[in-house]
Amino acid sequence: MSSIIYRNAFLLATFAIICTGAVALINQITQPIIAEQEEKALLSTIDQLIPASLYDNNIIQSCFIIQDDKLLGKGVQQKVFVAKKDKLPVALMLESSTFKGYSGEIKLAIGIFENGTLAGVNVLHDNETPGLGDKIQTKKSNWITVFKGKTYQPSEDKRWEVKKHGGDIDAFTGATISPRAVTLAVRDALIYFQKHRDFLFNQPANCGEK
Repeated sequence: MSSIIYRNAFLLATFAIICTGAVALINQITQPIIAEQEEKALLSTIDQLIPASLYDNNIIQSCFIIQDDKLLGKGVQQKVFVAKKDKLPVALMLESSTFKGYSGEIKLAIGIFENGTLAGVNVLHDNETPGLGDKIQTKKSNWITVFKGKTYQPSEDKRWEVKKHGGDIDAFTGATISPRAVTLAVRDALIYFQKHRDFLFNQPANCGEK
């Protein structure tokens, strides 16, 4: 009886080792593929905001981490990607988060030219109500293109609101919360940019650091 138990235990241990090795091998094979697909998706997002023709550096490798609980999302680290032409700053894309929508985090990619003009805004992630709040997504409507070309001036701060709250930005029919959350997040990102412009265009890359 004991020999049968030992044999079964040996077979079970062997099977576990083989499975573990197979999982590790599959992970090793697929990890570069996944990383490549993620980089392509990231480049696609950046290119929608900052055309590749405007810069000549490796924008993915320019990535660094920032955090500002007041202006970019409380408790959230954000990535910044800097576009340069002939080593001179052209624009950047920074991430920003807001938790003022209907449900959970709305994560944005915000493109800003060197002079502070918005290159554009895209939604990276959200949990807004389907058919209503999700119109912030470009695949649902073109609403978010309203920010392209805008700038921020402290003297015109009140204009950075939806019209229902006395600002210049149109909301959706029947929905105010989602567009207002995005509007205020974009405004805050521009404020952050103005406060930290020199830092942002001169910060060394650190996204790959542990």
